[in-house]
Amino acid sequence: MNIAMKKIQEKIVKKWAILCAIITQLGVMGCDDMNSIHQQYYDFGEGIYTGVVDSLKALSGYKKIRFDWEVNADPRITKTVIYWNKRTDSVVIDVSRTQSGRINLSYDLENLDEGTYTFEFITQDNQGHFSIPTELVVTVFGEFYIQSLRNRSVSAITKQLDGTMLIEWEPIASSTVQYVTVNYTVGGIEQSLRVENDEMQTVLTGLETDDVIGIVTTHLPENALEPLEAPVREYVLPKLEREINKSNFAIVALAGDNTSVNGDRNLARIWDGGTSNPNILHTVENAPGFDFPHRFTFDMGVQAELSRFRIWPRTDAGAFSGHSPRYFEIWATDQLTRPANDEAYWASDDWKNDWKLVGDHEILKPGTTEDQTAEWAAGWEYMVDDDSSRVRYIRLVIKNSNWQGSNCVNIGEITLWGDDL
Repeated sequence: MNIAMKKIQEKIVKKWAILCAIITQLGVMGCDDMNSIHQQYYDFGEGIYTGVVDSLKALSGYKKIRFDWEVNADPRITKTVIYWNKRTDSVVIDVSRTQSGRINLSYDLENLDEGTYTFEFITQDNQGHFSIPTELVVTVFGEFYIQSLRNRSVSAITKQLDGTMLIEWEPIASSTVQYVTVNYTVGGIEQSLRVENDEMQTVLTGLETDDVIGIVTTHLPENALEPLEAPVREYVLPKLEREINKSNFAIVALAGDNTSVNGDRNLARIWDGGTSNPNILHTVENAPGFDFPHRFTFDMGVQAELSRFRIWPRTDAGAFSGHSPRYFEIWATDQLTRPANDEAYWASDDWKNDWKLVGDHEILKPGTTEDQTAEWAAGWEYMVDDDSSRVRYIRLVIKNSNWQGSNCVNIGEITLWGDDL
């Protein structure tokens, strides 16, 4: 080969080398960030890397993570570097080798914002050699996750006859639930009670109606570093609710009350257990001196915090007909402050200033005959509009008019419920 030909070949080789270099560089620039990170380690050449981390695991906590990993027996390794947030954040953990072989390491990374992170673990030696990164994606818990946790459901809270409070629980709905804590205060002293998952009822002592308890459910999610608590849910403890004993009821005849009686069907008939004739209240129609509104008063015989009542019409009459009331009020008081014969007081509305209005109701007529028949037989139940004070005397005010439009009153029965302890 002559000298001229050899020079031509050298020029061609150089051009191809330049072209290849350009293509290689463009290829590198086209790689994603993680490949670029890896490339710097490949450029060192085979045999100069430190050993990669092994058995890398993470446990998530509230704004923190605990990492566990191993470094292999490579004696050159002196530290592990953890990178996150695209390498804008990092921490260096020294490797103190006191024995040969593999070493177990652990590190708690704290003060992290809630979210999902990609972490890189790289080992190093004192000569600047690195390992290839080992990556791990981890979710960090925070307030948003805490707010998503649910408390174990309560099916009912009831006050018992012995004064204790009974909590009835729904079955556990999540496998992450570990237990429930009930927090409350008795006599100014804070107390707590742990409720296990298999417990379906819990009895609390020393508490009263309107006291507040807090329920907190502790969860342990999969791969969690620590238990996490759901936001507290508060419950106001209820009254005892049982039927007020009708055997203690007694008629109270106050001035202005309609005391007319058709046959032996006086006011006491409305707590005798029957709703059809003759077990009904039946006044005398157009009795002299009595017109709407008609008033009737009785003594329950006990002080009670009323919660609800049910009233029945005369059920043997046709539905939504006859002398049964359509509009009525129910009043209550703990004591009678005026003599029963004080007509100026009881026959006017002055007495209402001293009593509590616990219900002002209109009985509504359903649209279908079937519904009318059913409601007439079942009666109507109402919650008591009251401030939880104790009462003893009940006054019914039957307002104009009844279903027939007559000046007469029929009532089948009344039942009251509340806390009479």
